[in-house]
Amino acid sequence: MAEISPKIHFYNAEKLKNINPETIKLWNKYKMDMSLRELSERTVSGYTNDLEHWFIYIYDNQDNQCITELDEDEISEFLFYCKQNGNNSRRMKRRMSSISAFYKFLHKKRIIKENPMDFISRPTKDIDILKQTFLTQEQVDKMREKLIEHGDILLQTYAMFSLSTMARVHAVANVKWGQIDFEQRVCNDVLEKEGKYVTLYFSQEVKDLLLELKQYYINNKIETNGYVFVNKDTGKPMTTSTFDSWCKTIGNMIGVPTLHAHDFRHSGSQLMKLKGAKIETISSLLNHSGLDVTRKFYLRPDKAKIQAEKDKFQF
Repeated sequence: MAEISPKIHFYNAEKLKNINPETIKLWNKYKMDMSLRELSERTVSGYTNDLEHWFIYIYDNQDNQCITELDEDEISEFLFYCKQNGNNSRRMKRRMSSISAFYKFLHKKRIIKENPMDFISRPTKDIDILKQTFLTQEQVDKMREKLIEHGDILLQTYAMFSLSTMARVHAVANVKWGQIDFEQRVCNDVLEKEGKYVTLYFSQEVKDLLLELKQYYINNKIETNGYVFVNKDTGKPMTTSTFDSWCKTIGNMIGVPTLHAHDFRHSGSQLMKLKGAKIETISSLLNHSGLDVTRKFYLRPDKAKIQAEKDKFQF
């Protein structure tokens, strides 16, 4: 497993109170915008963390200027500081995305003429925090068998639902019973990241599991507050960290200790491809904006098929 990017300790409550008042005014406008777009709590928390780190760096090192007064060189100085203090490429990309999104909002509101992040290059190499795992059909069959033996209907439903729908982790966490159309086997208008709403499609097997899970909640008088995947004790929707913990349990069952929540998305798309599904269909089910992302990150070459084709032309 790749090494997790170390944390840089920026936070200082007293300094945050003294950030440039114009910056704070713009930040409050942006927080209002995020609220209106109904971004998930996790997304807002991530943006808040990144941007407050940046504000404190400006306070400490750049005369507490308003962010609209900064140019790309001053922003690069902050990013370079983060890089020098151990942030890996994945972490740097997240910081840059948070800053860029804020500037895009200001540009949209005609507060600035251009986004200075457009002039800053993103990292070209990518250091994965977790190993990307593509489950084989044999591993999926073993997982199905082990989950039945394990006897936890919540864990079983989560795994098969995530694999079948190929949904992003945020979407899985946000699924509500009222969004499920059992007859059509779809979940409608599920909130994903960045305030996007998507449709999720699931199998007959998952339909049966969902109905069993629903009855389990009723029989055990578990309050769900409308959500499908909840903490049995509090009724609150599951967090992504809990999903990753579940995946570790599932991975150990089948000898794949690196398994994490996003791997169900990779695995489902790859298995569909190997069974002959068109890339356009897979991309649509993944809710990608284009085919390039699907090809680059979610599908691996079928080496056996490539070798068989090569063998036809031996010389």
